[in-house]
Amino acid sequence: MNNMKKSIEQLIESLNHEKNMYEEILKLEKKKIEVIRLGNMKELEMMTQKEQQYLMKMGTFEKLRRSVLVNVAEALEVDEITSVSEFLLYIKDDKIVKEIDEIRDELLEIINEIKEVNELNEKMLKQHLEYIHFNFEVLTSDMREGNTYGGKATEKDKQKINLFDARI
Repeated sequence: MNNMKKSIEQLIESLNHEKNMYEEILKLEKKKIEVIRLGNMKELEMMTQKEQQYLMKMGTFEKLRRSVLVNVAEALEVDEITSVSEFLLYIKDDKIVKEIDEIRDELLEIINEIKEVNELNEKMLKQHLEYIHFNFEVLTSDMREGNTYGGKATEKDKQKINLFDARI
């Protein structure tokens, strides 16, 4: 059972690291709100790169968590344990179950908050793109008012200047 204790400690440590990484991503996502609002695309790109680095680090903790679950399954002589929730079914120590369950709940709460902030950021980006598209339309169309009639008082065909042919 010493291996089991070590596996439990590793799982708790891994979950805490994941939680910390998700908290950092959440902070970054919240900062993105202001960056998007200001239209600072260079800063947004840098933040997105930083976010990718966090996600790569989190992959390491995910692998560690999976290997811990494999080790626990072997120690318990069961075929497979695929999730932390399933893992908790095999743990008899209520204190450990409570600790892991709290970390898992905090993780899920942070992930849901990230999802909400991401949805807001997505809406804001879409609005910015629509605004940019509108401005391109205004800038590229010939908006000369007044003298738009031909020699026989018929309206001249306005020519639209297209800078781009495709929308993103």
